[in-house]
Amino acid sequence: MPPLILVDFDDTLVDTGPRFHARREQLFRFLEAEGFSREVSERVHHEVVDQELLDLMGFGPFRLGPSFRDTYVRLCFEAERFPDPGTAREAEALAAGIENPPPLLPGALEALRELTAHRSVGIYTQSHFAEYQLGCVEAAGVLEVVERSQVRITPEKSPDAFREALAHFRVGRAEAAWMVGNSIRSDVNPALAVGAGATWIDTGLTWHHDRARPVHNRFSRATSFPEAVRQLLESAD
Repeated sequence: MPPLILVDFDDTLVDTGPRFHARREQLFRFLEAEGFSREVSERVHHEVVDQELLDLMGFGPFRLGPSFRDTYVRLCFEAERFPDPGTAREAEALAAGIENPPPLLPGALEALRELTAHRSVGIYTQSHFAEYQLGCVEAAGVLEVVERSQVRITPEKSPDAFREALAHFRVGRAEAAWMVGNSIRSDVNPALAVGAGATWIDTGLTWHHDRARPVHNRFSRATSFPEAVRQLLESAD
């Protein structure tokens, strides 16, 4: 097991994705009641509106409400209907409270504590709102296990950002690091691209933006963070 283990935050330690998925499901049911088919609503939201706002606002919860409102408005114009301001506000309100700190996944903090007893551990997470993300990390109790200096927040995970994270943690060789996370696109591929190892946590629910083919298949798989930690510690024996 490499001396440095980098651990993702959202959907690795805390339950983020299912909360967003549930809100999007509410939106699509709401839009069906307004006369828009689910297929068209998903296309407009996923392929048009969310992509535009992702470029504008980046990762984080704050684009969800605007994306719901804008999806309704865009659908109205495509259908040659005048958007109702009240309905637009109702759509946006479906995302209310999504910015609240996400809850810990079962056993995640205990597994993190166990891992830190055997290896140097860094939290490596992405958000365009660093202060907000750090607040979520703190609210989850993670800073009771790792030091603040061991938390790295980047606007977007990429091979270059991964190299910068290695420099932050003073690791000279990528082979001396291992990434654990739930996203092939954001966690596994950047690590593999620079020569680090990786464990993919398959949560069974993949965000539409995260769908990607792995760089190669030489990485480990787990279904939860505690399972990933057990694998890593067993491989070190």
